[in-house]
Amino acid sequence: MKQSQRLDQLIQQLSDGEFHSGQSLGEQLSISRAAVNQHIHKLEELGLELFSVSGKGYKLSQQLELLDKEKIKQATEHFYEAPDFAVYSVVDSSNDELKLLAQKQPLAAGYSVFAEAQTAGRGRRGKRWISPFGSNLYFSVYWPLVEGIHGAMGLSLAVGVALAECFESLGIEGVGLKWPNDVYIKGKKVSGILVDLETLADGSAHSIIGIGINLKMPERVAESIDQAWTDISSEAPAFMSRNLIAARVRESVLACLSEYDSAGLSAFQVRWRAYDQFLDKPVRLIMGQRECIGTCRGIDENGALLVQDEAGVKRYFGGEISLRLQH
Repeated sequence: MKQSQRLDQLIQQLSDGEFHSGQSLGEQLSISRAAVNQHIHKLEELGLELFSVSGKGYKLSQQLELLDKEKIKQATEHFYEAPDFAVYSVVDSSNDELKLLAQKQPLAAGYSVFAEAQTAGRGRRGKRWISPFGSNLYFSVYWPLVEGIHGAMGLSLAVGVALAECFESLGIEGVGLKWPNDVYIKGKKVSGILVDLETLADGSAHSIIGIGINLKMPERVAESIDQAWTDISSEAPAFMSRNLIAARVRESVLACLSEYDSAGLSAFQVRWRAYDQFLDKPVRLIMGQRECIGTCRGIDENGALLVQDEAGVKRYFGGEISLRLQH
């Protein structure tokens, strides 16, 4: 049995949040108690918080709801016949995992993957995305670009609108969007979107859209996050199953991508304004050593950020641009 399989089995055993002796865990996994202890340390490296009590054994700090493909299907109201999806345990990043799959075999539009943890999760501009095991949602979707690479200009904005509407449908208040790829709740970041693009030799192109959502971030792991953040469990009006949220997010994103294919960003432009937390506010754009100060005027039909200064309204596209409120 591979080490990764043993880790998965160990997590399954501990997911009930109860104490399990090292001896019983070792017997179930056919390994020594010393090996059990080594595996426990690996779980802690993945962001899981465990207690070890002499005479009792090992226990997760809280019960864990693992992602389950069948439960996600059962919680899906629409798109039940949608393209298939997979649930992985630990990956480098869900985007990279999907990219490898796309290189090996043809994928249907909308094929997607969920992961329990990422060891090399990425955010925009190469930032690390904190990805502890079993706490949040790491989700990636494969989507061909019918108009080639130029069809991706507003993709992250459309997906942002889909996530904002999804969170509101779950009863969450104070949802906002930050250009070009962040979702906020009451001024704190809850989700990020990363779009990877690839042009093929025949001129066609596809995208891999990665989404990270904080569901229940462990406090110990969150200490390394350098900005204001929140999670769904802190903002939702009642407890929500992790598999239910996974189903709702998948449905919302697939519906959004279908709409984007048929109508482009124009179908989302007005909806973006309803969530734009920078709209008509003084902002500062940081572009390497350059800065631009003005008033945010929303987005245009191509997804460019509109900023008005003394010279008029200027358009800014994604890339190495950081948007901040000007205080």
